[in-house]
Amino acid sequence: MNPKRNNIGDVDLTVITDPTCPRSYSTDTPTSDPPSSALTVTENNIEVHPLTLSSARKYILESETERGLRPDPSQPHNLHNDALLSSHDTKIVPLKRSEVWAWYFQNATYCAYGWVSAVLMVPLLIQDVAAIGGVEASNHAIPCDTSVADYKCVRRVFGDTYLDPGTISLYVSSLSAIVSFIVSLSIAAVADHGSYRKSLLVVFAILGCLASVAFFFVRDGSMLTLAVVLAPLGWACHNVSSVFSNAFLPIYARAHPDVLEAAERVEVQKTLLQMDETNRSMIQSGTVSTHSNSNNSSNPDLNDTSASHSSAPKRATQLGNVLEPTATDVEALTSATTEYRKVEEQVSNDLSARCMGAANVGAIIVQLTCIGISEGMNNSLLSLQIAIAFTGVWWLGWTIAVMPWLEARPGPPMPKGRNWIAYSWGQNYKTLKSMRKLSQITKFIFAWFMLSDGVNTLGALLYVITYQDLHFTHTKSIIMAVSISVAAFVGVYIFLYIRQYWKLSTKSMVGLTLGLYVLLTTYFVLPTYFTKSFGLRHEWEAWVAIVYLGLIISSFYSVSRVMMAELCPEGDENEWFSLFQLADKGSSWIGPFVTGGIQSITGEFRAGFWFPLALFAAGGLLLWSVDMSKGKDEAIAYKQDKAAKHQLLRSIPPITVTAAGEHSRRTSQKDLMWL
Repeated sequence: MNPKRNNIGDVDLTVITDPTCPRSYSTDTPTSDPPSSALTVTENNIEVHPLTLSSARKYILESETERGLRPDPSQPHNLHNDALLSSHDTKIVPLKRSEVWAWYFQNATYCAYGWVSAVLMVPLLIQDVAAIGGVEASNHAIPCDTSVADYKCVRRVFGDTYLDPGTISLYVSSLSAIVSFIVSLSIAAVADHGSYRKSLLVVFAILGCLASVAFFFVRDGSMLTLAVVLAPLGWACHNVSSVFSNAFLPIYARAHPDVLEAAERVEVQKTLLQMDETNRSMIQSGTVSTHSNSNNSSNPDLNDTSASHSSAPKRATQLGNVLEPTATDVEALTSATTEYRKVEEQVSNDLSARCMGAANVGAIIVQLTCIGISEGMNNSLLSLQIAIAFTGVWWLGWTIAVMPWLEARPGPPMPKGRNWIAYSWGQNYKTLKSMRKLSQITKFIFAWFMLSDGVNTLGALLYVITYQDLHFTHTKSIIMAVSISVAAFVGVYIFLYIRQYWKLSTKSMVGLTLGLYVLLTTYFVLPTYFTKSFGLRHEWEAWVAIVYLGLIISSFYSVSRVMMAELCPEGDENEWFSLFQLADKGSSWIGPFVTGGIQSITGEFRAGFWFPLALFAAGGLLLWSVDMSKGKDEAIAYKQDKAAKHQLLRSIPPITVTAAGEHSRRTSQKDLMWL
């Protein structure tokens, strides 16, 4: 029997007619309907029509069900080769422009609090309050006079232990990171279910606003303890919001129209390949005959194909009356998959960069407002309190305003009757266990643990040195933050252009920005051993360093977030981004704690820059060992394995246990979920 070949868009499809085979292919004339093809079942044949993926999938499912390879889908059953089709069984609603802009605005709200209050103004307030209630560094019997220029004061904390206000601020930053670590892990997994991701953004915006307004109660040096309590609460609310907001990135990237189109092309190639595999299994199992039917001899179109189709490129070879997959099939699938990953990477980087740009714009607006407040009130303690409260109100107000346009994109329902905290920690334990199957994202998490601590420590030291040693006022400190935000906004688009122009991968962009961090930190460290004239000794050096830092900081976080999104298993975004945030903020207590100890021993803040430099070196080496292609394959396999196990648990019928007729117990599906 000779096949008849049709060109269907960019795909060649061999068509065969055999009345003994209930799923043969037939057509009367070649077709070139773009861009693909579909199959319609008739009595004994399948006719070729313009393709929809769903119709091709329907053919496969019907064929396997009829031949006993797949149970009735209405009945509980184990999965059977669902991996090829599982990623698109659920219809993904394409991303809307209004949805993206709502996400941008939401980032501009909570980031304004984090980048202005949590990072800058709250530490300044703590330093001021600690100094007001402190004593002279040279004579502990003399109360500190903060009205004197270049005052040097310390604060008694435990017994006869006295600390510099800057060191106290670093230790509070460490405490804030620890609290954020605990809170994030106690709630993040819940946001993967239902619409909690969206609703919890509002809840933590309310809590963060209340914490910021509560700083009004910190009136003098005796209220330092209250400030130490409020600072971690506000920081924790900001970081939890960051976890939920960051988790939208991989979801939005997969829902982007360009990515959906690329994913559809991959599914078409998978479907065609599976059709060939399905037909081959039919002939190998003896379901259909391997010989041509005599009735075919009357059809000249089926017998004489060499002349009209000899030049057609082959995508399959005939084995009896089945299509034998060839290297061309696999190559087409590989090519489509590679293109899909490139499109997804491009879209993820674009979304992340624009989101960072919006966050910087929001931060600039808030910072300029805070400068007006500080200048109008002569850099007083009250001006800091009002500015901090303003950032909290800004956060809550704009979060509520954009919620109608921010689609929830709900996940599976939350298991009934489960305690949120216990459930989250249980999921965190499972996530940690799953790291054995996800080696590349695990390496990235450990690398990010070190790198993010280095970046956070670098910024914290810069703020402390400019305030304590270079004697920046409140207004100058806020202007410094404005300069960083403006430079960050520009830097995001500079590095986005660099990536697009040289077609750099996400991993290469992380390496580029990290290298620039290393250069800056090296300048802070090395000159101090040769001269006292350079190495962050002058105000002009601080301003140059601030602009330099601003140009790279948002790009570094943006591309790192994209790298995490590319390696993250679908459906577990909040859990993994919680771990990402854990590695970021959970490690950030180490740097301030270590550098605070270094300052206490040496009396010099600049010696602390050795610690972030060491972190950059170790984290960079580990980061460079991450294999992105392998990591993406591991994420896909992990998702498919998880779906198969879930389906298996659902197929297990309830079990009735009877002991001597006294009682019976039905094991529920809820209990089985713990297996």
